[in-house]
Amino acid sequence: MKRRSFRFRLALISMGLSGLALLVFGLVSWAALSRSQLRSLDQELTTFGYRFASRSGPNVSGERQEETLASMVGSEVAPHRFFAILNQREKTLFRSSWWPERLDPIKYAPGDSLLDPQPELVIPTPKPGEARPDRELRPLYEPRFYTVDTEGKRYRLGVFRNENVVLVTGADLDQFSRALLQLRNAFLVALPAALAMIALGAWWLGRKALRSIRVLGEDMANLSVRDLDQRLDAGRADLEFARIIETYNAMLERLERSFHQANRFSADASHELKTPLAIMRGTLEQGLEKCRNLPEAQEAFSQLLEQTDRQGAILESLLLLSRADAGKLEISAERIDLSSLLETWLEDADLLAEARDLTIRSEIESGIEINGDPVLLQQVAHNLFSNAVRYNEEGGVIDCRLRRTGNGIEWTIANTGDALAEADRERIFDRFERGCRANDATESGVGLGLSLVKEIVTAHGGSVTASVTDAGLTMMTVSLPM
Repeated sequence: MKRRSFRFRLALISMGLSGLALLVFGLVSWAALSRSQLRSLDQELTTFGYRFASRSGPNVSGERQEETLASMVGSEVAPHRFFAILNQREKTLFRSSWWPERLDPIKYAPGDSLLDPQPELVIPTPKPGEARPDRELRPLYEPRFYTVDTEGKRYRLGVFRNENVVLVTGADLDQFSRALLQLRNAFLVALPAALAMIALGAWWLGRKALRSIRVLGEDMANLSVRDLDQRLDAGRADLEFARIIETYNAMLERLERSFHQANRFSADASHELKTPLAIMRGTLEQGLEKCRNLPEAQEAFSQLLEQTDRQGAILESLLLLSRADAGKLEISAERIDLSSLLETWLEDADLLAEARDLTIRSEIESGIEINGDPVLLQQVAHNLFSNAVRYNEEGGVIDCRLRRTGNGIEWTIANTGDALAEADRERIFDRFERGCRANDATESGVGLGLSLVKEIVTAHGGSVTASVTDAGLTMMTVSLPM
């Protein structure tokens, strides 16, 4: 299953939740603004309706009321306001210039209950030269408001009446809603930018918040048995991360203690067993010397002596590995002619190859010198050649090459036989991993040879890898610095 970054999920979740919150906020704000503006419009219609109905009779002048409406709302808004005057018999007495043809004012009934109390009306003082208004106020009935949709247009109507006339006044809601539409469009344009900023902010916040986890992960990735004494500093970390770091440090402490105990046991056991093995070897050699005339006893003593030597080699390998784990594998670095030494080691390898009728081919570049420990490097050569013989086929080939590279040398040993499986190319360097391709289980060793090779090569600042050539040969490649 493909894993996604926590920061990506955090940014995605933040963007989704913020987007949902902004949409809900936008919808609520839209509804609130719509209601507020509708109340404001109703108040405007009510102001004009009360002013008209409180002082108008059957002989009211519609033209004069139209001028009054225009002066109230202004010349820019006036084309979007309109009214009609009806008598009590629902006969239209007057329609203003901007009354929509598609609307029939008779269809909208006024209220039939008197307002209680009657509204307080302010009658303006007439301008110089104007007649004083009739100050006789007529009782008003409760107004009614309608929202009308007709032929793709929306209108808001208010119906007012007194005992003589009915006033139907209205406004174009589409023009009224234009500001809201502009606000909505601006919100929709700004929403993606806001969500992008929120996502970037969440990404940055996640990166900052997870810094301690990232440091912990890097430390875990670089952890080796030589770094078990390292601890992370939780001094400036947040409380939650500090607990994780403290737990990690406690785990390292337990691992370090257990590792040192196991390492000491391995080193001490290897060291202590060397003395009884030496005694056993001496005893077996004496017995072999005394049984020259007893072939069966000689064969038994020879086999026991061979197994004793094998056990001694295993103990020596364990001791070297325990030193390597503890970081105490000391190399006696000196300038050596690796080309000449490899020629000598090949002569020893011929003895191993003769038993299985193997052919050793070599291509060694002369004059290659490196700084290294000849004893440990001879151990590398012995283990690699032994491995090439053990996993070869009868009458097979071992191919040894040594050459210079850009920054060092490359030493390869390839052998015929069953090709090494890709899944085993890293695993074979683990300890106690025995090769499943061995021809004889009794000769397959205990799985320490290649792990010891890896430790010695690493101590020399190099690396060792396993691969399969195009010709199907299993090849071990040792890279060392010059």
